[in-house]
Amino acid sequence: MRQPRNCFRSLVFCTLVLTGLFSAVFMATAQWSDGRLPEPDPPAAVQPSVEKPLLRALAEPASSDTEWTFHKTADNQHPDGIEQQMTWLMNRARTDPTQEGIWLATMDDPDVAGARSYFSVDVDLLQAEFADIQAKPPSAFDVRLYQAARAHADYLVATDSQSHTDQLNRVVDEGFTYQSYRGNVFSYTRSGIHGHAGFNIDWGGDDPTGMQPGRGHRQAIMSIDGDYTNVGLAVVAEADPVTGVGPFVTTGNYCSANTAQTNHFNRFLVGTVWRDLNDNDQYDPGEGMGGISVRPDRGAYHAVTADSGGYAMPILDAGTYTVSFSGSGISGETTRTVTMDSQSLLLDLVYINGDPGDAEAITGPASGISQHTVQLNGTVNANGQDVDYYFEYGPTTQYGDISDVFSTTANQGIAIAVSALSPGTLYHFRLVVVTDTDTINGNDRSFETVPADGSEPLATPSSSGGGGGCFIGSVFR
Repeated sequence: MRQPRNCFRSLVFCTLVLTGLFSAVFMATAQWSDGRLPEPDPPAAVQPSVEKPLLRALAEPASSDTEWTFHKTADNQHPDGIEQQMTWLMNRARTDPTQEGIWLATMDDPDVAGARSYFSVDVDLLQAEFADIQAKPPSAFDVRLYQAARAHADYLVATDSQSHTDQLNRVVDEGFTYQSYRGNVFSYTRSGIHGHAGFNIDWGGDDPTGMQPGRGHRQAIMSIDGDYTNVGLAVVAEADPVTGVGPFVTTGNYCSANTAQTNHFNRFLVGTVWRDLNDNDQYDPGEGMGGISVRPDRGAYHAVTADSGGYAMPILDAGTYTVSFSGSGISGETTRTVTMDSQSLLLDLVYINGDPGDAEAITGPASGISQHTVQLNGTVNANGQDVDYYFEYGPTTQYGDISDVFSTTANQGIAIAVSALSPGTLYHFRLVVVTDTDTINGNDRSFETVPADGSEPLATPSSSGGGGGCFIGSVFR
């Protein structure tokens, strides 16, 4: 095996689509005594089921020469950095609910930590609830849902309020025909992370758990009661010292589309093209790469990223696609291979330290966990280089053991079986990719083996706290 140099990098995450529901709210950090709570009973709606058309040849183009433009505004300004960050965080959460619960319970963002403390959020219950949530597909940003969300956020600013009054009606007015719908609002958002956490923790209420009964906001974010495949998030700044709302007013619309209507879909290739400038394995405002063409080798549509780096395009047929990324900031053409099934798929392209040609290591969640064995999963993006790859694992983040070592020049999903583990034991693990010059370390994850008595292990936080960055692409689902 190559002798690696100590060069740390990481990535993570793949997948899926969205649900919607009601509002989330919060006070300025300096005003915890204010005690503001999200509004109860956020709106949800379901229309009678419709039969999906079997063929779209007459209504939809047959060539990827057609650009899908519904994933951004005409001026490329929305989703902006905060709106894209919240969309990215939502889609990341859906790929790995267990890790999301750990992150929400342990992250040290002062506004989020302050809210957890003020509302006495039961962080153990929070993690247990997320461990029980099924992974779901990502949501695609839709400009019609965004325009409706923006109109509602502007209304909340104008009325200095937080409510759902006419929120759903605004979706209808924008011409989006939904099968199912949920809506969230948070008139006191302090940042993208704060807004996302407010919705997903769903803090507040009279419940001794410190979380709202029914977890309605979470229902939308995590697509728990349906597949909310389309989303529109509007985050509007409000700095008027006379008003009580702000510093940002957030409105979210989450929908499953009525696919009997033209330009309404529920299966997308979704993602973000971005540079991890601060190397924190997480999309932050200002890191997006705009004007990047994202083109599958077949199908009806391609997309061009918004200035914030986000993109989405409908995929009409299941199967394997080679997706090319090209444009200013990308040297030549970068490709990824993905396999689409019946659901949306998350495909991010992230550049570490500004170098798109680097090999990448993406640690996925463990599977097939028993008393003594586990399957460790991940994605290796060799980007044409001859690389070795393996997993490090052990009871701490110092690891201590490695799996079998393999080699590749491809971009591919990988799975390696590990045995001789101890029952009822917490293990940390990460994927490692070794080139001729570098060692690239994937993000840390953890799992707990089944105890000797056969009882179900508890979800245990990873020492990395926040989990991972983004997903680059996988050939398996």
